[in-house]
Amino acid sequence: MLAKVFKDLGAGLGLYYVWIYQAYHDITAKYKRTVLGTFWIAGGMVVTSVSMSVIFGALFHMNLRQALPYIMAGILTFSLTSYIFYDGAEMFMTSGGIIKNHAYPFTFYAFHTLCKSFFLFLHNLVVYWLFMVIIGAFRIPHWTILLSLPLVLICLFFWGMLSGMVASRFRDMRFMLPYTGQMLSTLTPVFWRADTLHGAVLLAVRLNPMYDLIQLIRDPLLGQAPDASIWGLSLAYTGVGIVVWLIAFSLLRRRIPFWV
Repeated sequence: MLAKVFKDLGAGLGLYYVWIYQAYHDITAKYKRTVLGTFWIAGGMVVTSVSMSVIFGALFHMNLRQALPYIMAGILTFSLTSYIFYDGAEMFMTSGGIIKNHAYPFTFYAFHTLCKSFFLFLHNLVVYWLFMVIIGAFRIPHWTILLSLPLVLICLFFWGMLSGMVASRFRDMRFMLPYTGQMLSTLTPVFWRADTLHGAVLLAVRLNPMYDLIQLIRDPLLGQAPDASIWGLSLAYTGVGIVVWLIAFSLLRRRIPFWV
């Protein structure tokens, strides 16, 4: 069984030229014949970041130059890590017709959806740096981002595929997972700082996997190295995801066409 799993994974990687182009086309096609083009994508991030920076900056006694980098980097990274609850959950359902009529490897759909989320992240990252230059808060990213970003993408790939399989098999999960993502956006320190909490509440936040994945990218963007505990927990989440994926995908991969 594992041989077929790795064969599927290798075949999906081998089609990189297809899913990279398709991901790029999916993003750009929507904004053809518009003046600002794909910069409309960053509109929600900019509006939310600025408004939240004003509110939470006043609550935590931070000026715009302090609050905006933290909050905008948090929204930027959460939009990538929440892939598990949104695009990841939809990867098989939205491609049901293709799955039933074409013999693409199942990992192809995971690579395609994750690549699209990554392109959106890179696009918004440019806007983030532009705003940091404008307000005079630009920081050269810490070199650890060269390690942390690939680790986060690997973690999202495996947990995203598991999310897609669950949402395909149990249709209610298709609607429940996005609500879970919305809930975690409030419970995760995206707009507020975890160091303002204490005791059991702080422990609950630290055990939130989204917190570690976000900090693994946000800290380097703010010019600092992530804490060792964040690395350890992120590696643990990734390792668990790989093991669970190997078991679930090897046993259930042939049932996906019947679920969608």
